[in-house]
Amino acid sequence: MPHIRHPYSFNEKVLFRKFIKGDYDCYAALSDKILVRDYISHKIGEEYLIPLLHTTDNPETLFELETLKDTVIKPNHGSGMVKVFVEEPDFVEKHQLIERCGEWLTKDYSHEAREIHYRYIKPQIMVEQRVGDGKSTAIDYKFHMFNKQDGHFEYVLQVVFNRSDNQPLSMLFYVNNLDSCFYRRFDTAGLDISHNRAALEKALALSKKLASDFDYVRVDWYISQGDVYFGELTFTPGAGLMPVLKHGLDEMMGKMWLQDGQSATQAERQESAPSTAQKKQ
Repeated sequence: MPHIRHPYSFNEKVLFRKFIKGDYDCYAALSDKILVRDYISHKIGEEYLIPLLHTTDNPETLFELETLKDTVIKPNHGSGMVKVFVEEPDFVEKHQLIERCGEWLTKDYSHEAREIHYRYIKPQIMVEQRVGDGKSTAIDYKFHMFNKQDGHFEYVLQVVFNRSDNQPLSMLFYVNNLDSCFYRRFDTAGLDISHNRAALEKALALSKKLASDFDYVRVDWYISQGDVYFGELTFTPGAGLMPVLKHGLDEMMGKMWLQDGQSATQAERQESAPSTAQKKQ
């Protein structure tokens, strides 16, 4: 069972944020995929935003758009609900899309895993320009940013492949560097991030600016032709139930997170808690 009131692993600290101490109003405003765009424009500039083509609370208005080719359609109030069009959908596909969007709008995402802040987001449908090379799904670059409260940050970069391709999600994890991969999940042989090194260094610098107001936040990015585009801010990744943090990564990330409201006793317990690697030894 997780130690929710006295957390030391990353997942436990996410649960602590969910149930014990969380600024739900702030999380809601910045988890709203539409409202967060104003925050991004103010903090780092609107040039990092993916072009937004349409927003609506009436899915029928999607019929009025000139084209849906090279677009991403999703709601603003949750995760895992997305439809990508590389080519123009036909009449049947558009009707199926309208029906699906209607279902999304009625969904209270806070019921999925009790991430309370999603309850306070007004559901809307958004249509974005698709980012990518036209051949494969865009790769997600997720920076887990840990504010050390002295002007410095630690971070874990989680790179996600095969999203929306009906395949198991392959992942790479980098800890406090962009050169040496700490952990590979599933078939990632031959995959690395070296070809996007300059763009990722820029994304990291921007992530520090966006994370400066929080003890922890995950900042997601996409990269296309060397340009970086903001994805979203996430305050409770995986709802505190992320099974992919293997090889001691859950404990390691927990130690990186100096959580607001954590007592000295809890911090001492965290430091003294043996890591998975130590237990194996």
